[in-house]
Amino acid sequence: MRRGGILSGLLVFCLILWLMGVIVTRTVRVHTADGANGTDVSIDTPGGRLHIRARDRMNPDIVGVPIYPGARGRDKTGGANFEWTSRDGSRDKNLYVIGGEFRTSDSVRDVVEFYRNQLPNVMIVSERDRSTHLEYRDGGIKRIISVSDDDGETRIGVASIGGRASN
Repeated sequence: MRRGGILSGLLVFCLILWLMGVIVTRTVRVHTADGANGTDVSIDTPGGRLHIRARDRMNPDIVGVPIYPGARGRDKTGGANFEWTSRDGSRDKNLYVIGGEFRTSDSVRDVVEFYRNQLPNVMIVSERDRSTHLEYRDGGIKRIISVSDDDGETRIGVASIGGRASN
């Protein structure tokens, strides 16, 4: 058996990890900006830019999903937009996600029934553990509604996923 084979392999592995770390730190840039409505974060990578906009208060009209009557946003959480833009600027590769969370004292069953009546194209994707996941498409945009029991309150999560031009 050759002596030092394991140590040589470990040394080469550590060198490769170090080199990858240097490449990532030189090519990835993170920018933050605090605003009146929350903090924005942009991450520039060799493949494109991820832009995250956190909001203390979310405008439900932007998501495109009707909000359950009387539901309220949580005090410490608002909404967020996630936008991926490819480095080459091709709009076909862009992705845009927006979502938020609301609460109500009404039952999960009442909230699910509201969405089934309001949105004729909505489909129940899963039901388990006091949680229901609904989805529907509106044009090229996928709309997601998650309804679950959370310590006596009903949590309603809403999100839209699509290309930038469609949101």
